[in-house]
Amino acid sequence: MMEVVLRIRMPDNWVKDIGKEFSTPIQFIECIPHGKSGGRGLIKIDACNELNDKIVEAIRNHPDVCKVEISPVKNGGLLGSIVTDKCVACRALASSDCFMTDALSLGDGRVEWRLITGGDGSLSELLETLEASGCEIELKSKTSLSNKSLLTTRQEEIIRLAFEKGYYDYPKKTSMKELAKLFNISQSTLAEIIQRGERKVMEQQFGNKL
Repeated sequence: MMEVVLRIRMPDNWVKDIGKEFSTPIQFIECIPHGKSGGRGLIKIDACNELNDKIVEAIRNHPDVCKVEISPVKNGGLLGSIVTDKCVACRALASSDCFMTDALSLGDGRVEWRLITGGDGSLSELLETLEASGCEIELKSKTSLSNKSLLTTRQEEIIRLAFEKGYYDYPKKTSMKELAKLFNISQSTLAEIIQRGERKVMEQQFGNKL
C-alpha cells in the first residue's frame, strides 16, 4: 500500500469558487456520495470571526450547494455539513479502492488529497476516472506506507472517545446520540465518521488476508 498526495481542480465546483474568493483553507474531514450525482462533506474552516458569516453566506448562495449546516466551534472556526447536487471527485473516490485520510482546499481553487491506495492498480483507476470526469490532476508524492495510522485525526478522536466512553462495550455504556452531543454534530454524521473509520481499521487488519 502507498500514501499518495494529489492536487485536484474539479470542474464547476463550489470548493473551487469559494477557494478563489477566500484565502482561508477548507479542511474536508469526510466526503461521501449523495443522491445520483452529488456529494456530502463534513468540513472544518479555521476562519477568524469576522470572515465566518461571509464564508457561510458564499457557500449557501453557491448554485451547486443544496443544504448547509454549519456551526461555530470554540476556537473561532466553523464545523459543518455541505450537501451538493454534483461532486464528480468524491463519487470517483467512493467507487475506488483508495481511502482519503485528509483533504484541504488551496487558494488557487484546487484541493489537496492525501490518500491510502488499496489493491494493485487502484490509483491508476482513480486517476483515469477523475480525468474522464474533467478533473485536472497533479501527483505531488507517492511513498510506501509505514506504520502510520490510516485514520484521520477526526476519526481517531471520535473512535477513541467512543471506546473510552464504553460505546464498544456490551452492553453499551453510551449511545450514538450522547456521543453526537459531545462533538456537536448530528447522529447521522457521527455514524458515517465511525463507520468509515472502522472500515479503514478493518482494511488495515484484514485487507491482505482476504
